[in-house]
Amino acid sequence: MIAYLDTCTILNLLQINYDDLYIKYLEKSFKEVRLAPIVFEELRANRFTNVINDSNKLALDEIIFKQIPKYIDNTKGSDFLDFTKKHNASCFKENGESHSVSYTLNTSRFEGNDLGDFLLKTHFITDDTPAQDDFNHFYHINVIGQILNSIDLMTVFFIKEYITKNDLIKYCHSLKYLYNKDVSILLTKLRSYSHNFSDDLTSKQKIILTNLIDVLSNLDSDTNDKIDNIKNNPDFEKLLIKNKDWKELLTKIEKSNFREKIPYINRRIKDFEKLWFI
Repeated sequence: MIAYLDTCTILNLLQINYDDLYIKYLEKSFKEVRLAPIVFEELRANRFTNVINDSNKLALDEIIFKQIPKYIDNTKGSDFLDFTKKHNASCFKENGESHSVSYTLNTSRFEGNDLGDFLLKTHFITDDTPAQDDFNHFYHINVIGQILNSIDLMTVFFIKEYITKNDLIKYCHSLKYLYNKDVSILLTKLRSYSHNFSDDLTSKQKIILTNLIDVLSNLDSDTNDKIDNIKNNPDFEKLLIKNKDWKELLTKIEKSNFREKIPYINRRIKDFEKLWFI
């Protein structure tokens, strides 16, 4: 099997622990790991988008610039790109997802000793839900393989016993925070304030801060409703006067579309009980 990855998937795999462990498991799970050239360009440009701690930037650069380039597919030609664009005119873009689908199409036809050796064996791994929706039918009718996401990939690692079930569940929960770094930033600020200014807080303010930390630590589809209830609490309003940056972060969190992914992630966690493994 051959796996092509897009930018968001690579970053998700790297930013969970800021090491190359999951990249190594990826190599063990597939015959080849590849990425379209444009994916590396996107990776270079967007690698720090969700990085909160500057100390992690060096580790990320070390992996991206020393290890990832060997996966770039330098296949020449534009016919496969033109074909994919022609038959997906409404959704094809000059981005990593569209190019990755084009490269998988080409590989499925011409990789191996005989024509079509890698039909149904060339997979595209993306955490971009719109891209999955756009290209699923095209992928299916061209019998390329499967469009998977990083949770599918981690499930493979689990079944192969590279990781534990706890690791699998932890990855899913971590994804929620990678999709919205403002949550992580605010959690850090709240915990620091609760610790450093404990003597200045009233008992009610301590309770409300604890509640907010709990809400942000357990993201769910009703997170916004819980945040609104806390924001409207008079004791919390007094804290917002002293901490205007909290209000700004809460507004960003409530406006973010990361909540759309939460029900899916939670369903996948529940579905792990249905996995059959030896």
